[in-house]
Amino acid sequence: MTLKNEIIYNWTPEDRGRHRHMTRQSDVYFRSLQQEPCVNDSYILNEILVGRKYNRHKIPGSPVHVTVEVWIQEITTISDITSDFQLDIYISETWQDPALTYAELMPCKYNLSLSSVLLEQLWTPNLCFINSKTADIHKSPFPNIFLMIYANGTVWTNYRLKLQGPCLMDLTRFPFDNVTCALTFESFNYNTDEVQMSWSPLGVSKMREKMELADYELTSIEQLRVTAPYPAGYWHELTMKFHFKRRAGWYILQAYLPTYLTICISWISFALGTQAIPARTMLGVNSLLAMTFQFGNIIRNLPRVSYVKAIDVWMLSCMTFVFCSLLELAWVGYLSREEESTPTPPVIVANEPPSPPNDPTTKASHFETSPLLRRQFFNHSKQTLLRVGVPPEETALVNLVRDNDYGYIPPGYGLNGTLKNPAVPVAESCPCVKSNNHRPSIPVSSSVPSQDTLRRKRRGPSFMKYLRPKPDLVGIGYGTHQALYEMHLSK
Repeated sequence: MTLKNEIIYNWTPEDRGRHRHMTRQSDVYFRSLQQEPCVNDSYILNEILVGRKYNRHKIPGSPVHVTVEVWIQEITTISDITSDFQLDIYISETWQDPALTYAELMPCKYNLSLSSVLLEQLWTPNLCFINSKTADIHKSPFPNIFLMIYANGTVWTNYRLKLQGPCLMDLTRFPFDNVTCALTFESFNYNTDEVQMSWSPLGVSKMREKMELADYELTSIEQLRVTAPYPAGYWHELTMKFHFKRRAGWYILQAYLPTYLTICISWISFALGTQAIPARTMLGVNSLLAMTFQFGNIIRNLPRVSYVKAIDVWMLSCMTFVFCSLLELAWVGYLSREEESTPTPPVIVANEPPSPPNDPTTKASHFETSPLLRRQFFNHSKQTLLRVGVPPEETALVNLVRDNDYGYIPPGYGLNGTLKNPAVPVAESCPCVKSNNHRPSIPVSSSVPSQDTLRRKRRGPSFMKYLRPKPDLVGIGYGTHQALYEMHLSK
């Protein structure tokens, strides 16, 4: 017994000068007593496939129960244009094949991890995604297929797939809508009489706790098992549904707030006077063009559906506000033109002291105090100055004052007597100034507008007080109502 427990090493030389470790026969005998012999994986596979003449076309049982389990690795994209989504998953299938049992062969291990090439020699339930647009097995750096056979004949396969499946989109409440995407898994060849499918207790699971996309948030995953009728019988269908909620933050910042501010900018024209027609037109037209550009930028990333979306209602309402401000501008311009065409009753300028005849100083003073006389004077200045022989330089100065709408007199105008002497004959020849001709002066009757009339022109016509409502309250009320209504629909 001592010799059997004793281990004696021996080294024997080989042909190339190497030494090979040898043990005594007593040690081999001792090991045979301590443990039973086991067979390796190659012997088991050869015994199953060759020795037993395994038939891969024979269904292992009637029916075969297949258990399916899915792990969601990542959801990459959701496309609104094509109404689909892409994701990466691990899908596991397990079933039992009595022809693959090898427990009686005394294996060294009771689970065999094999290559995917061997899967082609075994019977499989031929499961597939029947509604997927594309389904590819990852092949980096080799096909990502896992195969394991247990000693009791249970087969476990696992695939790493990249899928593209359809999504059901109802854009009526866009961008406060929800999206549902579904994938259906079933056997392509065998009906329920041959293969019955079911979800595992774990079912569909996520490999990460929280899965979010740029525009969507995954709210829940639903798993269903349905028996669908076909002409060849009934098939079990395993469906997993992904429910997504659209994130509206981007649309609020890029669509709702800019359009609301554009409407407020278009309302600035209400505060301008009726004489500022070009400025009011520029505000209204630019606001309408900006609104149209924003609307086109949003809808070009959406499918061309024939029904009305929530964002369509908002954008069209905003464009209606801007368009109505342009209509108000046209109406104000039309009414102000009618009011200006109405003749103004003349104002009698009385109680003026009589002026001595042929007094240039008096005529010049009366010319400076009467805007009407000054305008009529400049209308006849050019011809008169040319007749009396005034140089062209002084004629240009007179025309500069005449063409100035604000009555601005340039610096140095009339200094050093340059225009004092020519102004006297001009004023004498102007029909707007009444010469006394050695007769007593009489009151001058003219249509000079009063200060109230000028102030009223600057403020605008009298009807403008009715055309200045509180548009801010209308827009704020509409925007608040629309936002609350869409939030209620999203719930």
